[in-house]
Amino acid sequence: GVLKSLKEVVHFYNTRDVRAANWAAPEFPETMNDRRVGNLRLSSADEDAIVVFMRTLSDGWKPGVNINQGVL
Repeated sequence: GVLKSLKEVVHFYNTRDVRAANWAAPEFPETMNDRRVGNLRLSSADEDAIVVFMRTLSDGWKPGVNINQGVL
């Protein structure tokens, strides 16, 4: 994908519809949610706080590892 980090994803959802952000036009605009995201007017500090919070949402699962049976 184009977005390589959680910070980039949060920034995209915050600024997708801001002309100065220069995001590429959507390939399928008819499938875009244009009511809840796109110009949230969050500061960079707000975006960082969301990223920090989202990183706390983990149950410890890691791909390819099964605690009971070792590596898959």
